[in-house]
Amino acid sequence: MKNKSIWSDCEKKLFNKVLEKLVIEGRFDDYHLLNKNLTALNCQAGAFFLYPGIIESSKIAGQERNVETLVTELGRKYSNEDMFVLPTKALLGKCLIVGKINIMYMVYHLTCRENENPEVKNQVFEFIINYLLSILTEEVLLQLLNNLSNTIVLKKVTKALANIWEEWIFSDKVTFIPELGKMWLTRKRSVPVFGTLLGTHEYISLFQNVDNLCKDYITYATSVSDETSALEEFLFGLPHEELNFVKNYLLKNEKQNINCEEVKNVLGKDSIFLSSKTEDPLELYRFYNYRRKCASSRLYGKIKGPVRTFEENFVMYLFTHQNYSFKIL
Repeated sequence: MKNKSIWSDCEKKLFNKVLEKLVIEGRFDDYHLLNKNLTALNCQAGAFFLYPGIIESSKIAGQERNVETLVTELGRKYSNEDMFVLPTKALLGKCLIVGKINIMYMVYHLTCRENENPEVKNQVFEFIINYLLSILTEEVLLQLLNNLSNTIVLKKVTKALANIWEEWIFSDKVTFIPELGKMWLTRKRSVPVFGTLLGTHEYISLFQNVDNLCKDYITYATSVSDETSALEEFLFGLPHEELNFVKNYLLKNEKQNINCEEVKNVLGKDSIFLSSKTEDPLELYRFYNYRRKCASSRLYGKIKGPVRTFEENFVMYLFTHQNYSFKIL
């Protein structure tokens, strides 16, 4: 692969602006620290370019290696060998994405103290969100590899991963599933009201802001018990068990509705994921990761409740949709 910049023109302008500001303010230690980290990331990118393309064909000891062999290996080994069966280039790319997220947070802390520079803060968080959507998409696809018996979907999942790994270090590429990204961003902006816990407000808030394919899935999910439960977790920010506990509390106490503060008191929690407006992009990752761990615990512990997250169910739906095709833009 021909070396090209891992930063967009907008990102480069931001870094130049911040570095210039640090020099003007005489903050030379901060200037050198930021410059050092940028150099380190560019060196990592140089290593990334040295590896052969994941979607290209190559030979090792006379044996062919291509996307088809990757499909076979991931389908056969991933559930047991995890990261050790992943291409080195994929792991290096993920390190780069995490590094890009961390350096953006560094820019934020260097320039946005005490609510200064709201324009820079908004720009930084927008960059971080785009990186996170790629990381989240990869996490969802890898999670599906653990429990996937449908060979057609397995091939689609693996090919989507290969394409993401090949391009995701470049800021000018959209390396996440657009429909999934739309669902995440819509949910991030939608604060649940809880109320009767029937989800009327929450369903409408999500439904009216997504495209037709997403609406089709939401309608479908409400007809399948486990997928309904996973969707409720996504809408309310609570795991299946806690939602049922609060619902039983309402019945037992003959209450018609409940608000967020009351839910926290009933559960003895200090906070609920995405239950209030939040600027921190990483809250999206925490939100998914928590539900993923809960679903895995149910699966391996044979406990009642959804064994896949809303996101995994949604991607399964997309990839079994005859006309759906995921492409890097």
